[in-house]
Order: sequence, then structure tokens, then C-alpha cells
Amino acid sequence: MKRPDIEWQASEAAALNARRVLPQLVTDYFKAGRKLDGDSSARDMHRFRLKTKHLRYTLEAFTSLYGTGLTPRIASLRPVQNALGDANDCAVLLHEMAGALPHKVRSFVEKRASAKRKEFLRYWRKEFDAAGEEKKWKRYLARPVRVKPPQP
Repeated sequence: MKRPDIEWQASEAAALNARRVLPQLVTDYFKAGRKLDGDSSARDMHRFRLKTKHLRYTLEAFTSLYGTGLTPRIASLRPVQNALGDANDCAVLLHEMAGALPHKVRSFVEKRASAKRKEFLRYWRKEFDAAGEEKKWKRYLARPVRVKPPQP
């Protein structure tokens, strides 16, 4: 169920919708990421990867409104998406090929999955969700944006 405060309002301009919706989307994203830890399931990690992709693609749609300042923020999502994608690839391989993998290969894939999960958690805690980062994101996305008039 979608929250009413983050739904797009067709009667509002894109810039107003963005200022209202995107900060809440980021708040929800940070909240979801903070729930993950070393004991989180592969499924939970994969869901968060999908949430990361959703946020990244949504933000990419607004680069013309926010300008180049949004680009490094979008880029900061890629390490999350990449580490979780690699971990998910390992989990899928282990699930799909459970009995067919030699022990040595299975052990390697399990270690790689664990390393990628740790890579994500380390990046998340030390860089992406460092003190004040969520506030910076929200402040940036809630700021008034310049809307250029259409060119004739």
C-alpha cells in the first residue's frame, strides 16, 4: 500500500511533486537500509537492491530539474546496487546449482556472497549512511529547483 504523502499529484507541477515526494522516498530508503545487518537474509538483501534500483532510476528521471548536483548522489547508489547484485548472483547460483557444484566451488561462491554482503554493509554504514547523510539528501531534494521555460 502506497503512502498518500508520497503519491504523485497530477494537479501539481513536476518540480513541486519532486520536492514533496523525493525526500520522503529517500527517508523510506534510509529506513529500509538501516534494518539490514549481517544476519539479514539473501531475500531481504535482494529486496533492498531492488529498492536501490528504484530510487536510482527515479532520481535519474529528475536530473534535468536538479542539475548536475544530483549526479554524484545517484552515483553513490551504484556501490550499494553492485555489491548487493553480486551477492544475489551468488545466492541464485547456490540455490539453482545446489547439488551440482563441487565443494570447492560452492565454498568459493559462499565466501564471495559473504564478502559482498560485508562490502555492502561496510559501505552503507561508513559512507552512504554516515552521520548527517540522510539529512543532506533530504535538504537537497526538498530545495526549490529552477524550472526553465520551454524553448520555442
